[in-house]
Amino acid sequence: MSASVTAGEVVLEEASRAFEVRADPARTLKELFIGRARSHASGPPPIHALRDVSLRVAPGEAIGVMGRNGAGKTSTLRVLSGIVPLDSGRAECGGRIVSLLEVGAGFGRDFTGRENIHLNAALHGLSRAEVEARLEPVVAFSELGHFIDVPVRTYSSGMFVRLGFSIAAHLDADVMLIDEVLAVGDEAFQRKCLTRVRELMEGGMTLVLVSHDAGTIEAVCERVIVLDEGRIAFDGPTVEGVAAYRRLLEESAGSAVRS
Repeated sequence: MSASVTAGEVVLEEASRAFEVRADPARTLKELFIGRARSHASGPPPIHALRDVSLRVAPGEAIGVMGRNGAGKTSTLRVLSGIVPLDSGRAECGGRIVSLLEVGAGFGRDFTGRENIHLNAALHGLSRAEVEARLEPVVAFSELGHFIDVPVRTYSSGMFVRLGFSIAAHLDADVMLIDEVLAVGDEAFQRKCLTRVRELMEGGMTLVLVSHDAGTIEAVCERVIVLDEGRIAFDGPTVEGVAAYRRLLEESAGSAVRS
């Protein structure tokens, strides 16, 4: 943890990240040479996922991140989790970071659910004794029954979410980053997850939650960030943030109709 951030604090300062757009690979030798010549002459402009984004989240705060597809929401979480480096600016999270960014990410496909609990906990720095103390609570929370001892390559997306969230919810995170994955689970398990998130927040955990679902955001977040084309379009109370997001959607739909 950097000395400049405290446990549970999340900081972005003038954070920018762009991605190059690559053309389809050439299929023949002729296409290879022609394509290479064209790429030197001109190519598609980069996509700017984040443009000078500055954001500070206090320890124990819960913020929702909303925006249209391609607005920069997932890129924000990937930058904060350390998966994607910035082109410029600063991104830091204080303490232990636990991420749920993609269904099935971080699992050994040939390992059982139980073995993956051990693996993920160890990767987050827990000792063997700490893992053993959490093992049965994780298994019970997941409600996977005998599937906990089956290789996860046989799991459905909903089962991956059950296991992934159950592990994340028992790792004593200072910061939890969640990107849409809870929408995959069934409604009863979603409610269970949100209840658990509230319990963790009462213990001081910071939450950054990306979701298109206003109900989920309103259930756990007191603050909303709305991103649009890689920039912050709104930062404020949840009710106003959800309204700002809906206005963006309406404006987008109106533009599509006019075009």
